[in-house]
Amino acid sequence: MVTLLLGIHNHQPVGNFGDVLEKAYRLSYRPFLDVLERHPAIALSLHCSGILYEWLEAAHPDYLDRLAALARQGRLELLGGGFYEPIIAALPEKDQQGQIARMRGYLKRRFQVDAKGFWLAERVWEPQLPKILAKAGAEYTIVDDTHFLAVGFAEAELQGHFLTESEGQAIRVFPISQRLRYLMPYADPRQVIDHLRAAGEAAKGRDVALVMADDGEKFGLWPRTHELVYERGWLDRFFTLCAENAAWLKTATFSRQLTERPPLGWAYLPTTSYSELSEWALRADPSRELSRVLHQSTADTRRFIRGGYFRNFLTKYPEANRLYRKMLRVSGRVHALEPRGRRKASPQLDAALGYLWKGQCNCAYWHGVFGGLYLPHLRHAIYENLLRAEVEVERSRPASAGPLAPFAVEQEDWDGDGVPEVLVESPKANWYLTRKGGGLWEWDVKARAVNLGGVVSRRLEAYHEKLRAAAAGEGSAAASIHDAARAKQPGLDKELFYDWHGRMSLLDHFLHPDTRRETFASTQYGEQGDFVLEEYRLTPPKRDDGDLVLAFEREGTVWAHSRAVPVLVRKDVRLLAGGGWRCDYAVENRGQDAAELWFGAEVALALSTPAVCPPGEETGVALKTLRDDNLGLSVRLRMDGPLDLWSFPLYTISQSEEGFERTYQGSVLLLHRRLSLAAGSAARFTVAAEAEIFSAEQPAQKSSRAALGSSSPTG
Repeated sequence: MVTLLLGIHNHQPVGNFGDVLEKAYRLSYRPFLDVLERHPAIALSLHCSGILYEWLEAAHPDYLDRLAALARQGRLELLGGGFYEPIIAALPEKDQQGQIARMRGYLKRRFQVDAKGFWLAERVWEPQLPKILAKAGAEYTIVDDTHFLAVGFAEAELQGHFLTESEGQAIRVFPISQRLRYLMPYADPRQVIDHLRAAGEAAKGRDVALVMADDGEKFGLWPRTHELVYERGWLDRFFTLCAENAAWLKTATFSRQLTERPPLGWAYLPTTSYSELSEWALRADPSRELSRVLHQSTADTRRFIRGGYFRNFLTKYPEANRLYRKMLRVSGRVHALEPRGRRKASPQLDAALGYLWKGQCNCAYWHGVFGGLYLPHLRHAIYENLLRAEVEVERSRPASAGPLAPFAVEQEDWDGDGVPEVLVESPKANWYLTRKGGGLWEWDVKARAVNLGGVVSRRLEAYHEKLRAAAAGEGSAAASIHDAARAKQPGLDKELFYDWHGRMSLLDHFLHPDTRRETFASTQYGEQGDFVLEEYRLTPPKRDDGDLVLAFEREGTVWAHSRAVPVLVRKDVRLLAGGGWRCDYAVENRGQDAAELWFGAEVALALSTPAVCPPGEETGVALKTLRDDNLGLSVRLRMDGPLDLWSFPLYTISQSEEGFERTYQGSVLLLHRRLSLAAGSAARFTVAAEAEIFSAEQPAQKSSRAALGSSSPTG
């Protein structure tokens, strides 16, 4: 007998738009359930993320009632997991257990189900997971067959489930067949049945179990799949064929399989995920090299070749690392609220935990075939929830402790780069600054729970080669969604520009005399100084007239007319009690001769739409106001100089399931001035920024897909 174990995983990211969720429901989730209900012989397992459950409770509670009915009939097993779809292995222990307990509690209350199975987000496996899952009450999980193949199992051996353990705590593990994952739903249903029959015949009388577990969105939401799966009847035909071959083929839930068949043995799995993610987690050049090696390898050797794993995304994308470190910081602060002894948890703690766990949704921390990190509305949602968790922590402060300090300052190596950063928090804002370049990479406006510094830099991705080849008329048709090289608009290959430094505010540029706004925006200009990437000295922060002043200073070199000019840049960054900042600059020529220099201070803002800051050039600017209706605030830039201004939108070209797309990440403003400095003289000027929150008479508009610059349907 051949047992087919089907696992369907439905998920939408925290922060995704309501119309996207509705589309997924209409094209995928509901029609799949419609077909399943028509085939009483079919049993399968389903996982929905907590984000989706919360949306369905409000928008389509009848769908959940239908799931409950199938669960009572034994035809549907509901799987547990981390409630807000985190990468469990990357969380602090208290959050691991809390996220899992929240999902188990919800399934028990809503469906009267004691979930035994655990859906592992992105199938990210690390060897310590058995202990974590067993402690949380999970009996089994599902991972890819690549996990097993990498440690020497043959594909023919992966026809059931296995035991694994950590520190003696054991769970069961089912391997997902990559062949089935790629066949369904793209191959003819009869071809899938033939594959299952061949596996049964090769077993020579032994019972075998094969697993197909994958995203539910591939059954209707992914490009062209709704027509294939429902309009052309793929799913109906497949379920019918399963029933017609019941003499040798059956479907079952994972839990039923555990009760009917013993484990096949022990398996100790490596740190890995599905094969595609191991390529995505690498930087562009290694990823292309891995792809080349895989294509040149044989089937016998390919299974031993692995690339990166999930945590590599934290080195590939510094923005993801900062987001992750922010999450860890907030987690520590939230759990510090937990009561001791028999005291009850406060409402602030409950609220803070909810926000924190939403802020751990994995989608915005990485990027593969879907938008992920490159989708600003997903990053904004993570920051929003983490900031709201911080606010709840501050609200929980007992009255006996007195008011919050105007500024809390920490100097620590927060992002793990070996250089201490400066983290400043106040009741109205947070400012995170780095000594490398003296830049400001996070500026949190607490009243709107928004990080105005949350931009993503433009960087080379391995798949950009496919875009260039497609534009040149090269290449062949894609074999799957992972290989797609379609472009959602023409000419994207002409917009592949790459930033040589992280985009943040208060970076100090010295421009070549031939620089134009267009060349600066496309990074095709001459940077004459060595200040952007190098470390600044920082004197101890000091209070001044109610504000906090951080004095950054660096003596470096600027190339001017073929000679090296020693230049001292001093900038006193004044963090304002009202939540804004001001930077007082002094640029001093420390050479023996006069020098002609062109200085520019960069400001990078994570605005919601390029319309807030249209591209252009202005001269003699003293005030620039950027009103963002979607964020509910205006950013006011004041220049005491005045200064000239260049502004341009920052677009990334990234891969999505619908093809390559251009996504707005924020706007860059360069406040610049040409300087004629005699030996030993200095130029002084000021750049200041404040965020003005709209009043009740000026309500912010609701965000929309168009406003936030993305059209990708899923994370």
